[in-house]
Amino acid sequence: MLSLVQAVLLPHLNKQETLNKKEFENYFVFCFAWAFGGLFETEDRIRFHKEILEKIGAPLPAISAQKQNFDKETMFDYFVDPETRQWKMWVADSWTAPRRLLFSQLLIPTMDSTRTDFIMKSIGNLPVEKSKLRKEFGLRNTLLVGGSGTAKTSIIIMYSRQFNPVEMSFKRINFSSATEPINFQEAI
Repeated sequence: MLSLVQAVLLPHLNKQETLNKKEFENYFVFCFAWAFGGLFETEDRIRFHKEILEKIGAPLPAISAQKQNFDKETMFDYFVDPETRQWKMWVADSWTAPRRLLFSQLLIPTMDSTRTDFIMKSIGNLPVEKSKLRKEFGLRNTLLVGGSGTAKTSIIIMYSRQFNPVEMSFKRINFSSATEPINFQEAI
């Protein structure tokens, strides 16, 4: 959670912008919700939204009762826009079909991949050196969890395609329930 708070505040710190209390609370609630409720499935996210965030009076996006009940909309469908510092609904990244379409390699952005990409990119952009004085180095890790078929690998592949090949390389090693340590060592 603290890494995510630091990550979403970093653009404002770099510009030496000051946030008021409400803006900071929006960021804090966003980070709190994703750090503690981001792993939940839809029904549990709804309960997290109602039973925890609403009951403590957290500053949440304005969601009508109809959207909450019928569309199952929660605060997980929103992020804090760094430009306006207000809640804004997530929109899946745009997609253009490649010239040569290979169905097995087709990756189309979804709401989940857009949200996950934002969080991974935000944390990935944190400075490696946290404190020169203490010689403290930060970790910029994100762990994706979920059952098989929940698009974890696809999201990582989409994220890695954004790397600058001059600065960063990407090596893919597949794991399954049958993977043993020796298989990992051989792949490395």
